Amino acid sequence: MGTQIKEAAIQWLDWGQDAFERARNEEKLILLDSGASWCHWCHVMDNVTYQDKEVVEVINEKYVPVRIDRDRLSEVDAMLQRSPSLVGGQEVGGWPLTAVLTPEGNLLYKATFLPPRADANFGMSTGLIEILLQIDSYWRDHREEINMAAQQLQRATDETQRRMFEQPGELSTELIDRIASGIKQTYESQFGGFGRSPKFYNAAALELIMRQAWAGDDEAREMIETSLENIACGGVYDQIGGGFHRYSVDEKWVLPHFEKMAYDNAAMLAVFANAYAMTGREDFGRVAAETIEWIASTLGGRGDSVGFHASQDADTDADDDGDYFTWTLNEIRSAAGEDAGPLIAYYNADAEGDVPNRPGRNVLHAPRGLEEVAAMLEMPIDRLASSVEAGRLKLRAARARRKAPTVDTTVFADVNGMLIDALITAWRRTGIEEARTMALTKLDRMLASMRDASGVFAHYVLDGNLESVGLLSDQAWMGRALVTAYTATGNGEYLASALQVAKHILGKLRADDGSFVSSTMRASQSPEYVPAVRSWDDAPVRSPSSVAACMLMDLSVLTGNLEFNEAGQRALESFAGGVDPNWGLFLGGYAMALDRLLEGPRTIWIVAPREDGATLELERAADRAFVPNVITMVLNTSAPTQKEIALRVAQKARDNPVAYICRRGGCLTPAHDADELRSRLKDLR
Repeated sequence: MGTQIKEAAIQWLDWGQDAFERARNEEKLILLDSGASWCHWCHVMDNVTYQDKEVVEVINEKYVPVRIDRDRLSEVDAMLQRSPSLVGGQEVGGWPLTAVLTPEGNLLYKATFLPPRADANFGMSTGLIEILLQIDSYWRDHREEINMAAQQLQRATDETQRRMFEQPGELSTELIDRIASGIKQTYESQFGGFGRSPKFYNAAALELIMRQAWAGDDEAREMIETSLENIACGGVYDQIGGGFHRYSVDEKWVLPHFEKMAYDNAAMLAVFANAYAMTGREDFGRVAAETIEWIASTLGGRGDSVGFHASQDADTDADDDGDYFTWTLNEIRSAAGEDAGPLIAYYNADAEGDVPNRPGRNVLHAPRGLEEVAAMLEMPIDRLASSVEAGRLKLRAARARRKAPTVDTTVFADVNGMLIDALITAWRRTGIEEARTMALTKLDRMLASMRDASGVFAHYVLDGNLESVGLLSDQAWMGRALVTAYTATGNGEYLASALQVAKHILGKLRADDGSFVSSTMRASQSPEYVPAVRSWDDAPVRSPSSVAACMLMDLSVLTGNLEFNEAGQRALESFAGGVDPNWGLFLGGYAMALDRLLEGPRTIWIVAPREDGATLELERAADRAFVPNVITMVLNTSAPTQKEIALRVAQKARDNPVAYICRRGGCLTPAHDADELRSRLKDLR
C-alpha cells in the first residue's frame, strides 16, 4: 500500500470545453472518472487509489483530470461505455469508469476499478500508476498513428450503426418471435432469470415474456413465476425493508450489490404488480406493496421534494460493504428476542454468513417456504408465519436505529417518469391508494418546475437552473407518465402536457429515417460534444425509443391523430432489418412496441353519465386485470376529446355505466357489471 494523503489533492475538472482546451494547451491526456454516489467500487477507488500520494503526483504531472456524475451526465457516460478503446483496457462496462482520452476526444483506454499498483487482494496484476505512465509514453511517441486509428475506428463505428438502421426489414410477428426466442435461450431454469452470474433483472425481457404467458404460453408462464419467486425470496430483494438491490452477484439471487436504484425499483414494481394481477399470487402482491412502502419512505414519496429521489447507496463509509442491510446471528437474537429462532431458520442465517470479507454477516433470504420450515421446526405453520412477521418488524425497527446509507436526492425526469408510471400501474393492480397519490403529487410538482417554456423536460435541476433540457429519455418516460396519469384521472392538463412532449420528440428527436435519437442532432467538431445516437437497447432499463414509440401510439388513440401512430411505425421500421436474436435479451422493449403496433391497442372505455358505485366497480374490475397494451379510462362526456371517443364506441347515451372492450378496431359485447367485464377480458387474448 502506498503512502496515503489526508485529503485528495487531485483537482478534478468538469466535463466541458475548458478541460479539453487545457489538455490541448498543456499537451496532456485526459483522465476521466465516471462514477455515482451509490457506487460501492467508486468509493473504494476514491479511498484506495485517488488518495495514494504517487497516484496524485502522476495525475497532476501528466494528466488533466475530469470527473463526471454518470447519472447527471448520462449521455457522456453512455458514449464512453459503448465506445471501443484504441489501445486496450477492459471492454466490459461498469462503474467506476476509468478512461483516458486524447485532447481531441478520442478514447485511448478504459477500465473499471483500478488499485494504485498491482494488488493480489483485488485480483489485479497491474495498477493505475503503471497504466497511466505507459499510456502517456505511448501517446507521446505515436500521436499521429493514434489520430489516424481513431478516425478509422470512428468511420467503422458509424458504418456499423448505419447498417444496423438501414437494412430493409418487414414489421411482422416473426420479429417478436425471434426476440422472444433469443430471450428464452438465455433463461436459467433452476433459479430463474437470464444467464448465470452476475444476474440482472432484465425487466423489459420479463415484461415481454409475461405478455406471452398472458396469451397462453405455458413455458413463458413457468419462466415468469420461477424468476419472480426466486427474486422475491432472494437476498437481491430486501426482505426487511422492501425494495430491490441493483443486481445479484450469484446465480441464486442471494448476494446482491447492495445499492438500490430508483429505476430498478420502478421497473420491478410494475413487473410484480402485473404478475400479481395475472397469477393472483399473494407473494407477488406482497413484494409490490412493500416496494411501494420503500419508495414512500426512502425515495421521498411522502416528502415535499419536487420528485422522487434517485438512489440509495450501498455503504455508510469507506470500510462498509452493505452492513446496514446484513445481520449476524447475535444481532438477530438481540433484536428479535423470542422470534429469533424461527426468523433465523426461515431466512437461512448461520454463523458463517454469506458476505465475502464480512465473516458472520448474513444476507437474509428465504430459500425454503413456510411449510418446509414449519415441518423442520415442528411448529404449526400459522404460528411460524406470525413469528416470522413479528421478527421481521423487530429487525426493521432495529435497522432504523442504524446509520443509513446516503440517499441521492437528485430528481431526474426520466427516473421519475418510470416511477410515476409504475406507481399508477401498481395502484390499478393492487388498489393501494398511496401509490396513486404519490405519483400524481410528484407529477404535478414536476410540471410546475422541471420544464422549459415549451413544455420540454430538463434532465434535472441544479441551483434553480434547468440542466440538459430535451433529452429523449426524459421526454419518453415523462410522456408515458403523463399518458398514464391522463387515463387514470381524465385530467386534460396531463394530455395537453403529453402533446407538448410529443411535439418536441417529433420535431427535434427524429433522424431522417424516422428513428428516434438520444438528443437534438447538430453538427459539431468539439471533443466535448456528445453526438446523438439511435438505439433500441434495454440497458439497464427499457429503451427510450421503445417507450416513445408506445407513448405516441397511445396518443394516437386518445386524440385521433394518426400522425402519432405513423411516427411510431416509422421508428420501428428503421430498425426492423437490424434485429438480431442473439441480442434478444436487450430488445424486449422493441418487441413490446412492435406488438403494440401490430396488435393495435386493447381499450376499455367506461362510458358513464356520472361517477357512482357502479362506475367505480367497473373501473376496479378493469384495473385489477393484467392485459397487455391496454388503455383503460372512464370517459367524461363533457370533455371534448373524451366525448369524441365515447361517441365512437357508444351508440347512445345510457343511464347506467357501460364498459366497451375493444381491439383491432372492433368492440365486444358491452359489459354492464364487473362480472361481465371480467368475462369479456378473457376474450381479448
